[in-house]
Amino acid sequence: MDNVTIVRSIKRKSVGIQVLSDASIKVTIPYFYPKWHVTKILQEKFEWITTAQQRMLLRQVKPQQQGYYLYLGKTYKLELHPGQKELVKVTDKIYIASTNDKFIKTYLTSWYKQQARKIIVERVNNYARIAGLSFRSVAITTAETRWGSCSSNRTLNFNWKLVMAPIEVIDYVITHELAHLTELNHSRAFWETIRKMYPLYREYRTWLKRNGHILTV
Repeated sequence: MDNVTIVRSIKRKSVGIQVLSDASIKVTIPYFYPKWHVTKILQEKFEWITTAQQRMLLRQVKPQQQGYYLYLGKTYKLELHPGQKELVKVTDKIYIASTNDKFIKTYLTSWYKQQARKIIVERVNNYARIAGLSFRSVAITTAETRWGSCSSNRTLNFNWKLVMAPIEVIDYVITHELAHLTELNHSRAFWETIRKMYPLYREYRTWLKRNGHILTV
């Protein structure tokens, strides 16, 4: 495994593995700990280390800075294709019917918002029906600090940038806001309400906390 720094410490009693911001690995070990055993531990922790390295690299570089954009958790290369009928088309790439890259952000944002409304409204209705909950309406917003909210008049609001995240993350935010229809705070009862609708919510709440910053155009 490359980019591994081993630090020996007199005070250290156990092995500590840290993935740094540049995706390099720092291993702190007791002073007389055998080096060959470090290699064995790194092999055992390979999957965890790889995941942590990918997370660190995602924090450094936003996909769109390299000509790639996210949609439903997948990364697509963007390509101008002025001859197509649709303004934006997604297959193996994201194709935009334009000859001027100055309008890419405008076109993409408009398309993302349309997709967000279609996908989110459908899934809100589905989860609400299953849970036996009622709401007034669904709004797609441009909020900078919230992925979703539930107003006092039972309107559910969702940030359009969610459509860049995996569908499982979208479902977490939807069930989070639906739970606020019955639980106004973040009490134990609130999280239990979410769990009943979406048992794996913890995993995707964590994903959003770690990767939410890359969901942008």
